Amino acid sequence: MTMTEPTNKTAAYIQALRAYSLPASVASVLLGVALAGRGYFADDDRGAFSLLTLLLTLAGATFAHFAGNVFNDFFDYVRGVDTKPEQGSGVLTQGLLSAREMFAFGAVLLAGALVCGVALLIVSPVAGSLVLPLATFGAFAAVFYAAFLKRYALGDLLIMLAFGVGLTVGAYGVQVPVTSLVQAAQVALLALPLTFLVDAILHANNIRDREDDRAAGVRTIATILSVEGGRVVYAVLLFTPVAIVASLVAARILPWTCLSVWLTVPVLMKGFRTGDVPFVAQAHLLFGVLYALSVAISPRP
Repeated sequence: MTMTEPTNKTAAYIQALRAYSLPASVASVLLGVALAGRGYFADDDRGAFSLLTLLLTLAGATFAHFAGNVFNDFFDYVRGVDTKPEQGSGVLTQGLLSAREMFAFGAVLLAGALVCGVALLIVSPVAGSLVLPLATFGAFAAVFYAAFLKRYALGDLLIMLAFGVGLTVGAYGVQVPVTSLVQAAQVALLALPLTFLVDAILHANNIRDREDDRAAGVRTIATILSVEGGRVVYAVLLFTPVAIVASLVAARILPWTCLSVWLTVPVLMKGFRTGDVPFVAQAHLLFGVLYALSVAISPRP
């Protein structure tokens, strides 16, 4: 995405964050907290909510997400994947920051996420069993997505696990104790709609960069499939979530208010037609807010 050229280093650092992608993290955190507040799958059927824990979770997710964006730019640049001024955030390819500055910035952001994780361990007595493994996985995702896994078409799986499943289960688990794999799997099931949509953001990006990635030897789902095949996968990622929510409502796992996510269908259709990455990210946020709010305001079925 081409952005206005910054006039100073501060603006360049802000541009490097690619804040338009942040909904991918925020929506999952909101859903996890809504499920915890309503006591979904809790051992005692009681909900729990702490505003301080929510704010720390959002802050940690934001730092980790931005660190991932920065490291993605860094590794794509040093490996010669991003060479044009408009590729990535543009700060490296336009010479607005050096590669060394970019790497240091990513490290600082990752340290911010670590501080939030430590704070969560202090303020949330139920967080211990989840914070350490999920924080380790988040750090791994932030660094190794671009450094290694992206080259071997594993980026989609990693993003789905980290931003869809991991953040939702983590945001839930720092509010309500997670005492079994079954409980975590149940929360992950309800995170599936957001898991598909977060990968739709990545896939839209990869469709846009398909030819450049192929030339650089980067393998993504978009480069492996034909153009038509990539569009089919994109449609599945965008529209399956509304079908999943409808099925969960029909099965009386989710309240009927969750059908409000169908209001996003026209927006998702526009995202499919345009393939505009920031627009798809905003569609994901709209879907996620409606989904989480519907869970939060309604009694469990």
